[in-house]
Amino acid sequence: MELKKSLAFAETEYRERLRRIRERMVKADLSGMLVHTPENICYVSGHQTPGYYYTQMLIVPVNRDPVIITRLFEQRNVDAFSWLTRAQSLAFKDTENPIAVIANAVRDLGLDKGRLGIEMSGFFLPIDKYMELKSLLPNATFANASGIIEAERVVKSPAEIAYIRQACRISEKGMQAAWDHCRAGISENELSGHIHKALVENGGEFPGLPVFIGSGHRTQIPHVQWTEKVIEKGDNVPVELTGVMKRYAGPLFRTFAVGPSKKMAEDFEVVKDQLEAAHAAIRPGVTSHDVDAAAKKAAAKHGRLASFTKRTGYSVGVNFCPDWGEGHIMDLKESDDRVLEAGMVFHTPMSLRADGDLAVAVSETVMVTKTGHEVLTNFPRKLIVV
Repeated sequence: MELKKSLAFAETEYRERLRRIRERMVKADLSGMLVHTPENICYVSGHQTPGYYYTQMLIVPVNRDPVIITRLFEQRNVDAFSWLTRAQSLAFKDTENPIAVIANAVRDLGLDKGRLGIEMSGFFLPIDKYMELKSLLPNATFANASGIIEAERVVKSPAEIAYIRQACRISEKGMQAAWDHCRAGISENELSGHIHKALVENGGEFPGLPVFIGSGHRTQIPHVQWTEKVIEKGDNVPVELTGVMKRYAGPLFRTFAVGPSKKMAEDFEVVKDQLEAAHAAIRPGVTSHDVDAAAKKAAAKHGRLASFTKRTGYSVGVNFCPDWGEGHIMDLKESDDRVLEAGMVFHTPMSLRADGDLAVAVSETVMVTKTGHEVLTNFPRKLIVV
């Protein structure tokens, strides 16, 4: 049986990305680039696998098509998901040294005596492997190429935005499942099961982070994950999740209250005001700092500025574990003078986690448009009492 291709985008879109990346490579005086970050490999080639705990590398020459190198066991993922042909795909057996295979490929491409860019800020090329690669390519000049592909990823194409919209619809289904099932007497495990069922049944892929669910005293723990704890009357239950479509994320955060709570309702208005102030500031030409300052001004109005200790938002798009965000590409944060452009997409989570208080949180996925912003997620923006 023939394996069918399953490309997320038309080959023309991948080639246009490659063209723009090569322009940046020329400006950086690179003859080629070695890419090992899973998100960047996916962005350029379409290849995806959760098996990136084994070495994988995309070699991007400045003047010819890329070549991808994977574990032999993973090579069919290239066949299925990438626009690259089998002739552009090399593989190593588990008994072979992948770094030696990569070095040989660099030589075969005639890049071993040039200025070779390599991602130096990624998670997936350990220092010892990098040093080994340098020793095997003594005539190459290695340069830091981190950020070259990310600079293209930060502004999404219409086709990418279409997938983010689909991811947002999946997020809404997952949050509706939380609303339908959250109640006193159910465990966090059970609630998580209902949410995951809704996410997957509605087309969701695996996210770069787990669904975050806690209740009561456990909500003081950042990035809390579900346990056997039973949800009780009076508990708060913040739920943060994302749908994923073709590896694109659209996160959403809401807080459920098991029974009415005046204090929780008041705290929710604080985070809601922060969120809406941030969104009101989002438009092309403003800086990351400007958006963060608007959210902090809203917090100060409520006397809660001291509780605002983190960034206002972060870029979202292609995601693989260990993150569903692209904060390393662009955050919305203090003292950041990067300028917003149409086509950027951010997740804007706001939370209050003061010691001793029951935490509340809210978020949306929001896109920068030509004239302002558009909130891509669509779910009641309120403290949800169940």
